[in-house]
Amino acid sequence: KLQAARHHNTMKVALIGATGRAGGWVLEECLSRGYDVTALVRKASKLEAYQDKISVVEGDATNAQDLRRLIYGGEDNTSDQPNVQVVISTIGSPNKETLVVKKAAEALVEALNDQPSSNVPRIIWMTSTGINEATDQAKSYALIGKSSRWLFGYGFFGWLQFKVLIPFVISQQLWDDMAHSETVMRENAIVKQQTVIVRPGNMYPVSEAATFSEQWRKEGGDNVEYVFVGAEELPPGKWIVKRAIAAAICDLIEDTSHDGEAVSVFQRR
Repeated sequence: KLQAARHHNTMKVALIGATGRAGGWVLEECLSRGYDVTALVRKASKLEAYQDKISVVEGDATNAQDLRRLIYGGEDNTSDQPNVQVVISTIGSPNKETLVVKKAAEALVEALNDQPSSNVPRIIWMTSTGINEATDQAKSYALIGKSSRWLFGYGFFGWLQFKVLIPFVISQQLWDDMAHSETVMRENAIVKQQTVIVRPGNMYPVSEAATFSEQWRKEGGDNVEYVFVGAEELPPGKWIVKRAIAAAICDLIEDTSHDGEAVSVFQRR
């Protein structure tokens, strides 16, 4: 564990997925707000550049014992008092052969199992629009102009996304993995009431730039304004930049008004 300089009277936040393309910006945003950050990563060397700013716990997000160490601290896992107030997950499955989001949700619920609500930290769980009750929302995506469902129940981009991109480019398994993770988080009553599910629109730009690279930083986006909408509402667009996602997630660290709910987040124009 890499020890970090600690702030007094600040929020203590645990990050799962901090080396991902969205998670890296959540890490940056947490630090810019002065939060006390602990990140779970497979290899501490991935966050070596942050070793004087955060604490790092080496472990696997699909392992309940590793998650307990992240949340409650200690190698013996005997503490029931959480060391953090909020757990943020931006974890994503890297490919259809390696599905980890549902497994991470199951491991997190197991790590929190049998705890009274007073010992369960708040959770911000990131997935995507276009799953579960937000499926019709993403089907409404337009190619240009306002969202609608004129094309056999789809907007033109919504049709393209669900009929072409998801089954043949992204993979339906990846999409279902996120949806199943939400179900897992909702099946435990205490975890559900402590969790806000955040569903970003499509990340812009579509890029494979490595997290923390110069190109990744250029692509973070300048407009960090966002809007939350309910799953039943038409989307105000289809895109959102990664820095705006990070801003929305970090605002929820201290905003508890959406706990127990799922919210979609889009770029505010």
